[in-house]
Amino acid sequence: MKNNSDGIGKELAKAKKDIAERDNILNALELIHGANNLDDILDYLTDLATGITNAEGASVLLLENDQLYFAAASGIKSSVVKRMKLDKNEGVAGWVLQNGRAIIVPDVEADERFSKKVDNVSGFTTHSLLAIPLIIEQDVIGVVETLNKKDGTVFNETDSRLLSHLAMFAALSISKARARSRMNDLLLSIIRAISNAIEAKDPFSRGHNERIRRFSLVIARELGLSEKHMQQLEIAALLHDIGKLGVSESILCKKGRLTLEEMQEMRKHPSIAAGILNTSPQMDEIVPAVRHHQERFDGKGYPDGLSGSTIPLLARILAAADAFDAMTSDRAYRVAMPDSQAVVELECCAGTQFDPDCVAALVRGYKKGQVITASGEKNAGK
Repeated sequence: MKNNSDGIGKELAKAKKDIAERDNILNALELIHGANNLDDILDYLTDLATGITNAEGASVLLLENDQLYFAAASGIKSSVVKRMKLDKNEGVAGWVLQNGRAIIVPDVEADERFSKKVDNVSGFTTHSLLAIPLIIEQDVIGVVETLNKKDGTVFNETDSRLLSHLAMFAALSISKARARSRMNDLLLSIIRAISNAIEAKDPFSRGHNERIRRFSLVIARELGLSEKHMQQLEIAALLHDIGKLGVSESILCKKGRLTLEEMQEMRKHPSIAAGILNTSPQMDEIVPAVRHHQERFDGKGYPDGLSGSTIPLLARILAAADAFDAMTSDRAYRVAMPDSQAVVELECCAGTQFDPDCVAALVRGYKKGQVITASGEKNAGK
């Protein structure tokens, strides 16, 4: 009877272990495929890899230009390690890359394939490791490693099986993220070309859109916006003046104040821009920021007289960035004011013309040296 109970107990223990393994993989799949960019995927991967193998640390090495670079690392000095590269056939990772097979190294001191380069730089001491290839359609794109079991034992086949499943999902996510990044880069290059075409109509606005992009990203980082919103903001900043393609050059380049009629024509450019961008479904999340970047926080702006939080956040960010660049750049009708004076003007208009949080974020970035105005660019070029 006891033997029968022992058998049932072992079966139950095995069933619980199998369920736990399955749950680990399902959680890994959900987390990795829910990530929006490569950095998030790699962070999830290192965290999950250390968790499911009970390791002290993990690293992800990706292949680029015939070298393996440390794209992510945990449990060690990641900022130091991420600057390091290995030849594509160097170390245990190089062996895994070349052979496309997982490997358990129970004692790195006894394995001549192990490279001490990372340990020497990071101060971390590797005793044992598990390395798994990241494979997409038979191509090895990198390696994920876990280092040192926390309980002092060595990695085993169960660890290898679990990490291999995780690596399979991760490789697919990494490949997709890289493809998205390439498409985003292509999109931004096309948008920059359009932005340059806009600025060509007005020689005084040269570099304006790029500065707005930089200023806006400074504000966004200070406000803690997500990567997705920052990507949308980049595009909106580069295209915020696309409506000026529908405004006469005689108005854009006029020296002196605009007449009431000319001002009315100029004020059409946000609506024109929205009309242009509305023709593309991919721009649906960009249009509100572009349409409303001339609204005022107190509701006295245009084209729709929105106020406060009813103005889209990205539009509020663009408004502060746009105004700051306008004040610190030469125009056909006036010369630029000093940066310090522009900061004061911006702060004076916080709560009336501009969102106070956006102004505060821009000023913080400026004081940290992250905001280089047109005059700063000129001085840097001397």
